[in-house]
Amino acid sequence: MGMAVISERLIKAREFIGHNRKSFAEMLNIPYRTITNYENGSREPGSDYILKVADVCGCTTDWLLGLSDNPRSNSSYSAIVVQENDPLLKTLCANYEGLNAEGREKLVDYSDDLIQSNKYKKFVSSGILQEKA
Repeated sequence: MGMAVISERLIKAREFIGHNRKSFAEMLNIPYRTITNYENGSREPGSDYILKVADVCGCTTDWLLGLSDNPRSNSSYSAIVVQENDPLLKTLCANYEGLNAEGREKLVDYSDDLIQSNKYKKFVSSGILQEKA
């Protein structure tokens, strides 16, 4: 794919997480001018930048490079058997895929807190899994 597609997708990814060029440059610790050059197509981004953007924005490198039309990977879905009758699990997986690394850590931390509290934890009684009332 050409630079026009890459530039367009870099902009879409940045805007998706609610950043302008200046705040995005500060967050990534990259000069504003460099991001501007990548986004206007006057300079080709290196692999390090593409990897950073994919991680921070929750999209795939293939999508950023124009190799895929799907911005998100289905890797979590293949790692977990998502039952068709469990829409909550599907939503959780989709939400996870939409988060950057920091967001994913926070989601896991939050789920750990829920389990630790025992209020929402399932427990085994007489060999049957039950929800705690």
